[in-house]
Amino acid sequence: MKTNKKNENWTASITNKFIKTVSQFRSFTTDPIISSSKWIIYGLAVLLCVFTALILFGIAIFKIVDQSIPGGSWLAFILLGLFSCSLGLLILKRQK
Repeated sequence: MKTNKKNENWTASITNKFIKTVSQFRSFTTDPIISSSKWIIYGLAVLLCVFTALILFGIAIFKIVDQSIPGGSWLAFILLGLFSCSLGLLILKRQK
């Protein structure tokens, strides 16, 4: 009967060491990958929301300018074109 109890302790200790080793290996490999991928997904979601908000903000500004300036919508299109051209030229000058 004493040998059976020793065998149970031996198998329990080997099992505990194996579980501890696997959990340490997982903490070094899988956990950083999961946490970094989570932050990458959050960043992409925020970037998508900001991009959508900028587009909707631009549309709203154009509609406000179109409604507030008399003379039809051609004047709003000219102002939008001038703004877009000046922004493009600014970006090109900074690139060089």
